[in-house]
Amino acid sequence: MASIDSVVTQTETDLQGNTYTTNISNDSLSNEDFMRLLLEEMKQQDPTDPMDSKELMDSTIQMSTIQANTDMSTGMKELSETAANLKTMIDTNTLGLQNLSGSSSLNTAASLIGKVVEDGSSSDDGVTKRFMVNSAENINGQLYLDTKLITATKDGFYDTDSGDVLSYDADGNIFQNGDEQDYDVALDENGRFLFNDDGTIKILDSDGEEVTDDDILDNYTYTGAYYLFADNVSKISLSDVKKVG
Repeated sequence: MASIDSVVTQTETDLQGNTYTTNISNDSLSNEDFMRLLLEEMKQQDPTDPMDSKELMDSTIQMSTIQANTDMSTGMKELSETAANLKTMIDTNTLGLQNLSGSSSLNTAASLIGKVVEDGSSSDDGVTKRFMVNSAENINGQLYLDTKLITATKDGFYDTDSGDVLSYDADGNIFQNGDEQDYDVALDENGRFLFNDDGTIKILDSDGEEVTDDDILDNYTYTGAYYLFADNVSKISLSDVKKVG
């Protein structure tokens, strides 16, 4: 609050020797200071020519209005600064959450590498497409999986005696080092191996009859399933993945 001592005033003396104020200068003059000055001026006024009460009331109202506007301006400035600080805090927290969410999504995408996923699409014959995930990448903020379409699932096996890897065609004909063998492997409707109750691969002779000789059956060792893939790479958005595995 400004002190009355800091107020600069200009005064004049009338013909009767009365002193009155002609100018007041103080940028920080408060409402309280104004009232003190007004009371001082009333004490110094000419008793025969007192101040007009209406002018006194108008001056008081104007000073109160100026003070109210000043207080309102200060309050609005403080409110604006508070709002700006709050926005900065919200933006900072939002960015942190976005970064956390982005990192979490990237980790999710990376965890799918080497796994089989589906995006809900189907081939022309109505079979659901399955893809093997090779890698993941971020393109303009969107996560994509680089995949290869699985065209078929086959089973592998080898000759126990020689250790040679064996192959077979769609009819089950067994090949060793490119040469067709005397026995065939039994396949189901999906071209996958059929197995006996003891876990051995079901083998057929040249007449299509099931082989029961353990010495022959033990000559074929199963190595597990493997996939055949299309040559081109397919990009799948992480958000489009419908099934994993």
